[in-house]
Amino acid sequence: MLLMAATVQSVFRTIGYILLALVTLMIMILIHETGHYAVGKALKFKINEFSIGFGPAILKVKRKNGELFSIRCIPLGGFCAFAGEDKDAVEEGDFNSQAPWKRILVLLAGVTFNFVTAIIVMTIVFASYGYVLPKVTDVNAPVESSTVVNLLQGDVIYQINGKNVYTLAGFNISSLLEKDKDNEVEVTVIRGYTKSTSPSGFVITKGGEKVTIKTAYADYKSVAEDGTETVYKGLGIMTASCSYRIGFFRALGYSFVFFAQVVVFLFQTIGGLFTGLVSIKGAVGGPITTIGVLSSGIANGGFRGFLYLLGLMSANLAIMNILPLPALDGSRVVFTLIEWIFRKPVPRKVEAIIHTVGLVVLFGMTIVFDILNLGMLSSLF
Repeated sequence: MLLMAATVQSVFRTIGYILLALVTLMIMILIHETGHYAVGKALKFKINEFSIGFGPAILKVKRKNGELFSIRCIPLGGFCAFAGEDKDAVEEGDFNSQAPWKRILVLLAGVTFNFVTAIIVMTIVFASYGYVLPKVTDVNAPVESSTVVNLLQGDVIYQINGKNVYTLAGFNISSLLEKDKDNEVEVTVIRGYTKSTSPSGFVITKGGEKVTIKTAYADYKSVAEDGTETVYKGLGIMTASCSYRIGFFRALGYSFVFFAQVVVFLFQTIGGLFTGLVSIKGAVGGPITTIGVLSSGIANGGFRGFLYLLGLMSANLAIMNILPLPALDGSRVVFTLIEWIFRKPVPRKVEAIIHTVGLVVLFGMTIVFDILNLGMLSSLF
């Protein structure tokens, strides 16, 4: 009986996390579409409908100015429909009656709102919960006794050769060491801090002194649990994640670095998909995968995990929508630029067909990605 009660409780908890993740996804979409709406209103564009979700409407509210606000039954997207988007201008206020630069501003507004959201959220995360850095958990013995080991267990690695260690690139220690394998390495660490554990289980370092030491890229011995000894070349340390609290302005700066890392990581992933170095399974996904990852992050990381994933997903949404792919904002910007440069638009019907086909292909790909990730999603809980 107790086991059944625990199982039911676990199921309801999981459902709660999934619903919260769905709400989070819709918030990100709402922010994106609000960007289009706000800038469009400011520039006197005529707006037919602002919708959260796709499919049949379950709630509609029409304003006196003719604008329709709706909530639709498929909560996996949204749109801000401008008058005359896919046809030549007929009335004043139609989308294509506006100057190209105004249209570009409106098209980029959603991306901009997502970008600003990512910056704000990650600044809050880094200032409140801390920036993730590698902490030395173990120091291995060098092969040669003459090798000087200055790194200590508990050191938090802050810089290597004057360059900051960042989160997304696997602490990018290897890349920072790549050019210095045969030279002395200068490492800045944080020592003498006190630590506490947050409700989400992350170690938060407080205080501490930044100490710059010199070490070498040398041969070290690693002993496995079964007693097997291996020799490897490196700094002779094992690391794990910890969080180091930073001030507001530094957190703001790091949030821009975080966004730049997401851009690099995303393009590396896309490049890897084309070259075969990255598998589609687990690397990319549709809205169902996004909800699964969000709900898992909330379940395992608490409010910090929720904020971190909100910032990460906002950054991803901004980057993906700026890509010049049919049906996305980036593609519409390209068509507007062509019109601006050549003083003549691509035939509206042709552009509309391109975007429609692109949208169908995009939906089809997301469905395939979600199906491929079903096994990964089931293992998240």
